[in-house]
Amino acid sequence: MKKLFLNFAVVLLGATTVFTSCDDKNDPEPEPTPTSKEKIISSDITGTRNLVADSTYVLQGQINVSGTINIAAGTVIKGDKVTKGCLVVVPGGKINAIGTAAKPIVFTSRLEPGLRAAGDWGGLVIVGKAPVNQSTATVEGLTNAVEYGTSAFATRDAADNSGTLQYVRIEFAGIALQPDKEINGLTLCAVGSGTTIDHVQVSYSGDDSFEWFGGTVNAKYLIAYCGLDDEFDTDFGFTGKVQFALGVRNPRVADVSTSNGFESDNDGSGTTATPLTAPVFSNVTLIGPWKTAADKNVNSMFGAGMHIRRNSSLSVFNSVFAGWNTGLLLDATTTYANAIAGNLAIQNNALVANKVKAVNGASSVSEADALAFYSTSLFANQIIADNVTAKISNSFYDATKTGTAAIPTSFLPETGSPLLSGAAFTHTKLSGSFFTQTNYIGAFGTADWTKETWVNFDPQNTVY
Repeated sequence: MKKLFLNFAVVLLGATTVFTSCDDKNDPEPEPTPTSKEKIISSDITGTRNLVADSTYVLQGQINVSGTINIAAGTVIKGDKVTKGCLVVVPGGKINAIGTAAKPIVFTSRLEPGLRAAGDWGGLVIVGKAPVNQSTATVEGLTNAVEYGTSAFATRDAADNSGTLQYVRIEFAGIALQPDKEINGLTLCAVGSGTTIDHVQVSYSGDDSFEWFGGTVNAKYLIAYCGLDDEFDTDFGFTGKVQFALGVRNPRVADVSTSNGFESDNDGSGTTATPLTAPVFSNVTLIGPWKTAADKNVNSMFGAGMHIRRNSSLSVFNSVFAGWNTGLLLDATTTYANAIAGNLAIQNNALVANKVKAVNGASSVSEADALAFYSTSLFANQIIADNVTAKISNSFYDATKTGTAAIPTSFLPETGSPLLSGAAFTHTKLSGSFFTQTNYIGAFGTADWTKETWVNFDPQNTVY
């Protein structure tokens, strides 16, 4: 959740340097003149609007969808920088963005290759009618407010259906729609479990890559790549499930509010408001900034692989958090109480090559208590000293290089890696048909699903 913003300045201050994208550049020139292929979308969508792949669409300003927007496989939608274009599916509206592995749907910057940067446009927001724990809540940063708190609707529907997102990329989003108020790459507010979300990549977001505010929606195969703030942020009573998720950081790029892998709150004040924030994640790999302890010029504003705070009950299973300052940070006595009571479960995970602490506590939670919780033999969690031992050194972004040379070469644990075994799916939080059982922990075993053609780790140079 964003509090402060950087205005995309590049300040060459060594390890404290903050950048706004994985490629260093100055602010780009104003946007290009529309081409004959471009179709401008500048009005709200109240009926049914079909977007097709033989045109490129440009979002100008905040576009609310109260009807249905259908987006065909292979379609490209660009956000206008000057008018801060963004697409907002409001409660009752639907988006059916159904791409394929060969023909993903792309939301991206309108700027030309080489000129793109985090925060070139707004982002994609989906707002539903599923449960939240706030009576009044509006989507952060929007010029035209969209409400989704409990006072906005007479009834809440956990199975609410806002449509489908499949094989979708969201690139260079996160512009400040109001001063210091940005939306994320993908923002999900009170989105219900009837909504389908899988195979979504968010790259170069100027705020969080993914953020859930309440809701019950589930998701699989998510990628957060080279974002600015947090990878996966959960708040306001989100209770959905997520499996197979990857996050990768550029060591030079972090936010002044501290960048984490997971950031999770029950709400901003840590109240007991219900439903409690209690999502369940499994098979996550979050690659932080520290490939080795000797790395140079790592941004000082990185935080934890998991920062669980403010009375959250987020649970994480079968996952890997590598190269963060702290692997797990349990913050606040209410959060620790949730852990001891079993409402917050951290099991069958690996914390790898953490620069400062593998496990720590904050706000009256001692390091000893947090470590004792994580290290209980019943939970089968691991602490692995370095990435060489974990055999995942190829999974890190190399900020000493540029372009495609900086991209991780493989996310597969090498032969003999301790991450290729050790998963378990016996906990009651993993029951049901959603979770695919694996032997390995983390997002990858012997198959690298990021090699599929819907994934793009070099959108800066892609011609759309």
